[in-house]
Amino acid sequence: MTPRQWFALVLRYLGASSVLTAVTYVISAYDVLKGLYSGGITSLGSLNHAIVHTAIGLALLFFADRISAFFVPAQRPPADAAPIAKTEAGA
Repeated sequence: MTPRQWFALVLRYLGASSVLTAVTYVISAYDVLKGLYSGGITSLGSLNHAIVHTAIGLALLFFADRISAFFVPAQRPPADAAPIAKTEAGA
């Protein structure tokens, strides 16, 4: 795999992780609304975090190739390498 593909894979992993983190915020908001948690968390604060994490996660999942193409340049062959001549099979 090329460095660009590795970077895109890492971005996709971070995106999936962010979406899964959003699920925990939705569960926290549900707990606050049902009165199962009496701490300093508000339901709107948890939903706000869930929406932001979902948006960031989906953006990383869908645009990983574009982001990695922007940050990781394409690999070029060395300047001193001779071009490889294409030959026909069997010739």
